[in-house]
Amino acid sequence: MTDTNQHEPGRRLSARELLRAAFVDGEDPRFPLWLPIPGLLAAIGWAAFESVTGAGAFLSTALWPGVAIFVLVTLVVFFGWQLDID
Repeated sequence: MTDTNQHEPGRRLSARELLRAAFVDGEDPRFPLWLPIPGLLAAIGWAAFESVTGAGAFLSTALWPGVAIFVLVTLVVFFGWQLDID
């Protein structure tokens, strides 16, 4: 039996094997507590910017597109952290 992290000559790696090998090892927590903080700050920052410039109310902007901003930034941070992108 061979390890999926080792590339055998003449064998192509699938995208799934490539991503599985790129993820941080199992000793790290999968979802640490600090991970949603950048998304939360980005969503609050956008809502504050919109309310200061008069383009929208803080709460309505925090709900939409604030939720989408939070989710997208959190996903980017999660995959960036898991794939150890520098």
